[in-house]
Amino acid sequence: MDKPQNSPYSNITGSKTYSKFGPMSPTLKIILLIALHVALALAMRSITLLATLHALIVFAIGAWKAITSKEIKDVVPVVAYITGSEVLWRMTRAGVFWEFGKYATIAILILALLKKRKIKGVGVPILFFIFLAPSILLTVDAFGLNERSRALISFNLSGPLAVSVCLLFFQQFKIKVSELQDWVWPMVYPILGILTLAAYSTLTATEINFSTESVFVTSGGYGPNQVSAALGLGALMLVMWAITAEKQGGRSLALLLALGLLTQSFLTFSRGGVYNFTIGITAAFLHLLGKPNKFIRGVFVLLIVGIIAGVFILPRLETYTSGALSQRFTDVDLGNRELLARADLELFYRNPFLGVGPGMGIYQRQNVVYAAAHTEYTRLLSEHGSGGVLALLVLAIFLASRYFKAPDALTRAWVVALSAWPLVEMAHAAMRVVGIALMLGMATVDWQPEEESQNKKRKY
Repeated sequence: MDKPQNSPYSNITGSKTYSKFGPMSPTLKIILLIALHVALALAMRSITLLATLHALIVFAIGAWKAITSKEIKDVVPVVAYITGSEVLWRMTRAGVFWEFGKYATIAILILALLKKRKIKGVGVPILFFIFLAPSILLTVDAFGLNERSRALISFNLSGPLAVSVCLLFFQQFKIKVSELQDWVWPMVYPILGILTLAAYSTLTATEINFSTESVFVTSGGYGPNQVSAALGLGALMLVMWAITAEKQGGRSLALLLALGLLTQSFLTFSRGGVYNFTIGITAAFLHLLGKPNKFIRGVFVLLIVGIIAGVFILPRLETYTSGALSQRFTDVDLGNRELLARADLELFYRNPFLGVGPGMGIYQRQNVVYAAAHTEYTRLLSEHGSGGVLALLVLAIFLASRYFKAPDALTRAWVVALSAWPLVEMAHAAMRVVGIALMLGMATVDWQPEEESQNKKRKY
C-alpha cells in the first residue's frame, strides 16, 4: 500500500512522520506538535529574534515548496500555517513588517502559479482587484509619491490583493473534502501558540478589569479583536474537522482544544471571534442535514460542546468576570464601528464615482472618531466608490456560484463555513488578517466529489 502523501496531521510541509519503529501515531504527532508550538510561542514571547527567524523560515519553506513541488497545492499547508502564525508574529513583535503575512502568502502563491503553463479562472480574481485600483490615484494625489501614500495603500489594499491572488490560486486544481481537512492542523498549531500567550497573560496577571470593553491582558497584551478572531478561526476549523473527518483519531482532543480556544476568545471580551465561530458553524451544521451520518455526528459533537460550555465553562467565566461576561456578549451596541460605518456611507454618497481613495477615509470623515475603518464593506464604498460596489458584487456572485457548484451537502457545509468566517470578520474588523483571503480562496476551490476520487483509486 502506498504511503499517503498528506494526512490530517501533516506538519507545515505536508509530510507524514515515520520513525525507525514505523509510522508515528497520528494523535501522538498532534500532541508533540502542540507541545512544540506551546514552547515555541513562550520562547518567541521572550526572544524577539526567534520570532523573526520563525517568520522568515516559514516564508522560506513556502517559497522553496512553491518552486520545487510537483503540484502547486502542496504549498497550501504552508500558507495555512502563515494564516495561523500572522497574529502570533504580531503578538511577539517579530521583526517583520505588519503586513508580512499577507505579502508572504501572495508571494508564495504567485511563485507556485508561475510554474503553470496555463492559468485558468483569471477573470473574476483580476476584476475584483481592478475595480479597486483606480482610486489609488486619489491617495497619491493627496500625499504624492511618498512613504505616507505607500503605507495607506498597502494597509488598505494588501487584503483585497491577497483575496484576488487566493481566488486565482484555488481555481487551478480540484480537491476533495478529505484533502481540505489535511490543511486544518497546520493552521491550528500556531493558533494554539496564540492561545498559549493569551492564557499565560491571563493566569499571571495580578489584576484584570473586566468591563464593557475588550481586554488586552486576556489577549496576551495584543489587539483583542485580532486575537479573538484567530482563536475563533481555530475553533471553527477544529470543530468542522471533528464533524466531517473520516475514520481519524484525535476528535476528542480536537474538541477539547476548540473549547479552550473559545474559552479564551470569550475572555478577550472581543465579541468578533465568538460571533465568527457561531455563525460559521451554524451555517455548516444546517447544510449537514443533507448528509445524515455527518448530521448525526454534528448533533453529537455540538451537544457535547454545548453541554460542557453551558454547564461548566460559561458559569465559571461569569463568576470569574463578576457578571461582566454576560453583559458584554448580550450588548448589541456597535459603538464606534457604527459611527465609522455611517460616516463611510456618507462619504460614498458624496463621492460615488471613485470614492476618496484607499486610506483617505480617516482624513475625510467629519465629526467622527479618528480611526481606520473597521467595516470592510463600507470602506470599499467610501474609499473606492462604484469600484467598491462592483468588487463586492463580483465577490458575492462568485461565492454564490461556487456554493451552487459544490457537488454534495458535505462540500456545501465546508463552503458556507469557510465563507461565513471571513464575511463576518470583514463586517467588524475590515481585512486586518490574511485569514480572510485564504478562507475565501478555499471556499471557492473547484470541489471534487469524494466518491469520484475513490472510484479513480479503484480504477488504477
